[in-house]
Amino acid sequence: MTEDIKMIKLTKKQILIAGIIAVIGIFHISKPALYSKLWGKPISSSSAELIETFEDLGNQPWQKTYINGYNIEYCLRTKYHVKGRIIWVDWNDGLINTWYHSAGKEVTKLYNAVASVDISIAHGATSDPDNLRKIKFKHSERALVYTYLYKDNPIINHDEINNNHVIPATTAIRRAIALLKKGDVAEFEGYLMDWKGTGKFSYFNIETATKRGDVHTKQLYGGIPGAGMCRQFYVTKIIYNGYLFE
Repeated sequence: MTEDIKMIKLTKKQILIAGIIAVIGIFHISKPALYSKLWGKPISSSSAELIETFEDLGNQPWQKTYINGYNIEYCLRTKYHVKGRIIWVDWNDGLINTWYHSAGKEVTKLYNAVASVDISIAHGATSDPDNLRKIKFKHSERALVYTYLYKDNPIINHDEINNNHVIPATTAIRRAIALLKKGDVAEFEGYLMDWKGTGKFSYFNIETATKRGDVHTKQLYGGIPGAGMCRQFYVTKIIYNGYLFE
């Protein structure tokens, strides 16, 4: 009798675990459709060409805003649009990510809170799926690096590969980014901007790339003189899988 009771308890526990796994699985499968319906709007497909465009905004005033617990100042530099293939999505915020990236540095927590996710994108000839399979990408500590075997001879146009430190404009934008996977095609629109901390973080300032081929000219946080410059990308619109998120 005792053994039978233990078996029943074990079976109930197994059923509970199986139920939890099933719910997680169903949510994972339905997540794209659910997020698209809740946060996106159906939209007809745009051009199939994977390209990027820049529109210089001229001299813009510095403005103030509040993002995820931090007051910052920012200056919009360039209106930017890119349609490309996703290489990497790397979240920086959240309890575990913030602890891992910051290693106790308060200013890194600021950076993680403002530019909460990094998205690396390829466009043009470099973005061809067969070509990208010949290139090994790695994203770590805000930097995108890539290597390849000489015998594979892939097309690598450095101006067609960009690393974006993304500042999502809305919750809908965050939800869209949460759907993106390596190899997906997505379209992004927004602004490239310089920004800086305030108060005890007033020494922390970040400059953005505003055009192809920009490199760091001085030592900045996360930057090395002569290295390719990343984009501080304030994203206001994403088109993905037939839906517009904004």
